[in-house]
Amino acid sequence: MPKQLDTILLLDDNYSTNFIHKKFISDANCTEQIIDFQSGIDALDYLSDVKNKIPDLIFVDINMPIMSAWEFLTNFNELDRDDTDNSVIILLTTSLSPKDEEKAANISTINGIWLKPLSEEKIGAIIEKYFELSS
Repeated sequence: MPKQLDTILLLDDNYSTNFIHKKFISDANCTEQIIDFQSGIDALDYLSDVKNKIPDLIFVDINMPIMSAWEFLTNFNELDRDDTDNSVIILLTTSLSPKDEEKAANISTINGIWLKPLSEEKIGAIIEKYFELSS
């Protein structure tokens, strides 16, 4: 895949899921850097530090303990940064519920909901759909 993003962030409370998704993203050769977190709090700590660039693409698991995707997004949207609008945010879930789809449709910073697990093909489709990058 010739299209390259600077940074992709994975947020999923399951270590194994992050590990597998990192492998697919790495195999897709679509980004310079992959950052992963198992906690929304840790991800927000990282993102609130202005020394860290806001990722081009953020994958967020909907169902996480302590801080759900919805809580993470509320806090992400309140970060004191002017570059958060540049991120594409994709929610990931193992089962797509109409309730989650409706909730996501009402949050303008969410670009889509995709079923887990990611694959090289899904990652390629997401990048093609949401990014216009030169080859």
